[in-house]
Amino acid sequence: MELFTALISVFVFIISVLIVAAIVRYAVDSSKTSRKLDMLMKEVRDLRAEVRMLQHTKGQDSQHIIDEKV
Repeated sequence: MELFTALISVFVFIISVLIVAAIVRYAVDSSKTSRKLDMLMKEVRDLRAEVRMLQHTKGQDSQHIIDEKV
């Protein structure tokens, strides 16, 4: 009987931890901060691609875009 009670309490504990984890994950996924971070990461990827394209089109004379004079 004690083993059965212990197994039920462990099962209830695991279920409660999973519920809390799901709530926290939903809160993080739906927050405005994570959406802003996603937008920022996309912008950084776009800027890197643009810098690579500019370096490729202007030639390989300069390694850094800062060194080039406009």
